[in-house]
Amino acid sequence: MAPPPPVPPPPSSASLRGRARERLAVVAAGLLLLGAGAPAPAPTPGEARPPVMLMTGLPLVWGEKGPFDPSSRPAAAYVELSESFGFEPVDVLDPASLERGKLLFLAQPQRLAPAELTALDAWIRRGGRALILTDPMLNWPSELPLGDIRRPPPVGLLAPLLRHWRVAMDAPAEPGEVAARWNGRRLVLDSPGRFRSAGLDCVVGREGWTAWCRLGRGRVRLVADADLLHDSLWAPRGPDRPTADNPAVVGEWLDALAGTPRRRPRLAEAGPSPGFGWILAALVAAAIATALLLRRRRMR
Repeated sequence: MAPPPPVPPPPSSASLRGRARERLAVVAAGLLLLGAGAPAPAPTPGEARPPVMLMTGLPLVWGEKGPFDPSSRPAAAYVELSESFGFEPVDVLDPASLERGKLLFLAQPQRLAPAELTALDAWIRRGGRALILTDPMLNWPSELPLGDIRRPPPVGLLAPLLRHWRVAMDAPAEPGEVAARWNGRRLVLDSPGRFRSAGLDCVVGREGWTAWCRLGRGRVRLVADADLLHDSLWAPRGPDRPTADNPAVVGEWLDALAGTPRRRPRLAEAGPSPGFGWILAALVAAAIATALLLRRRRMR
C-alpha cells in the first residue's frame, strides 16, 4: 500500500499577505484599465436651457445669405451655444421686447436708435443682464458687396451707450490674432480693442479687452471683440479637434450672467488628451501586477 501523499504545510502569514497583494494589484490594474476606456460623463439629459434674447449684426443664426438660401448655414459657434441656451432673436430693443427676458446677448449689432439705447440702459439698471460684444476692427469675411445692409458692421456702434457708462474703447495697437487664456481655456481673438473706464461702475480686466459693469441692479460683461465667434478662429476642420474653446468661454460668460454656472468640457488642449493620465496609470498598475506575479512564481 502506497504511503499517502505528504500534506503541504499551511501557508505562512507572509505568504498569505503576498497573495493578497497580488490579487489586489491585479484588481487595481483591471479597474484602471476599465476607467481608462470609459467616456467622460455626459451632460444631464433634459437640462434646462436658460432663455437668452439675441440681437446681432453677425450672420450667426442663418448664415450670410439668409434663411431662404439652401447653401446658408448657421455659424458653428451658434450651433454649439444653442445646445446650452435657448436663443430668442429680437429685432428691436424697446421696453416691450426687453421685458420678455432677463438675459441679453448683444453681438456687434447694427446701429441702434437713441430710443433703443435708452430702453436698454433702463432695462439693465432695473436688473437686466447683458453680454455685449462690440468690435472696433471687425475682420469678419463677407461675400456681400460693400454697402449691403446685411454685412456685419465693420466697427462697433455702441459708443454713445459706452460714453453714458463712462467707458471708452480704443482700436487695437497691433492688428492680428491674439491667443489668450480664460479660466484655463484657450481663447483666440482677432484684433481686439481696449477698454478704458473713467468711472466706478465699470472695471476693465487686466487683459484690457473685457470689462465688468455694475449698473443699478443690472450686470454687463463687455468684450471688445466679436470675431471670436467666427468659425475660422476655433472650429474644427474635418476630424481635427477645435483649436480653441471660444464657444465654451462665451457660454461661461452667459452662465455667469444668468446665475447658472455649469461644467463645460474643455475641447482644445495644448497637451495630452484628458484620458492620457488614466492610460498611463493603468499601464503602470499592470506592470506592477505582472512583476509581482513573476516574482511569486520564481519563489515557488
